[in-house]
Amino acid sequence: MNFEIARGIFEHTLDCETRVSTALNLGLLNLINKDLIESTSQMVSNAMAAGERVWMTSDMHFLHANIIRYSNRPFYNVSDMTGAHLQLLQKVPATDLLIFVGDMTMGNYQDGVDLIRTIPARKILVVGNHDMTREGVCRYGRERKLFEALIPFLYWPGLMGRMVFVSHYPAFIPSSYKGELVMNYHGHLHEKTMESNHRIKYFNVGWDVSHGLLCL
Repeated sequence: MNFEIARGIFEHTLDCETRVSTALNLGLLNLINKDLIESTSQMVSNAMAAGERVWMTSDMHFLHANIIRYSNRPFYNVSDMTGAHLQLLQKVPATDLLIFVGDMTMGNYQDGVDLIRTIPARKILVVGNHDMTREGVCRYGRERKLFEALIPFLYWPGLMGRMVFVSHYPAFIPSSYKGELVMNYHGHLHEKTMESNHRIKYFNVGWDVSHGLLCL
């Protein structure tokens, strides 16, 4: 397992995700920074090895009124949804890592940023399509200290030599891959799930699946 293998999986996944505009997917591709991805992945792996708690969720969609109906969320309105999400997220201590696997906010940009700032954890964003502008630029790139890192994917060694791969889109494995089973933590599908197979095991960490947070 190495960066180039992880990058190959990510690039193949973008090629397979045809429902999202080319500009957005090219923007995600342009976010690839080898040093940042490697150092952030190592930070997550080291935290787990040290017995520290690492949390994960995705597709919060702060301020997005229509998501309540689209994903049958149990809220009357955006205010109810925001309050429930913040009550959950603000329980994560400032010393813990919290990985958001894409699609943080929709609606007013500054209101969304202000909400994210109230979350005390050390936040990492694995960027999703709704975290990008239509031109393919990450919305949060100009915000200092909002996240520990803005990256398109994470990876680290799992149990029995398996690769853990984190991406907003569910990952698709290129035919050239000959390694161990890939454990893919993903979002994007909201309440839907992917069927695992002998090459990849999927874990949808989206809020619409768990109504909570995953602790790795």
